[in-house]
Amino acid sequence: MIGIPSVYNTKQDYYNAVDYACSKNEGKSYVAKALHDLKDNVYMLVLKKSSKDKPAEEQTPEDFEKVENPACTKYQLGFTDDEINALLSKVE
Repeated sequence: MIGIPSVYNTKQDYYNAVDYACSKNEGKSYVAKALHDLKDNVYMLVLKKSSKDKPAEEQTPEDFEKVENPACTKYQLGFTDDEINALLSKVE
């Protein structure tokens, strides 16, 4: 890979993008945004058990709860918050 990818498919893509942005001193804000998105997008909304019998038309945002998504990109790629913070410290 040369440059900063538009789609990050592997953990190494993030590391390569950070290295490239730091060495060329360009695209740091783009890479930082991708890292923040990776770190922050770990939750999904799930219907509460008490609201399962409610018809869909009557459900409101209060009928849902935020839970961690085990299938999010952060977990799929094997990142920890410490690793992401270390990369962010390089590009910010």
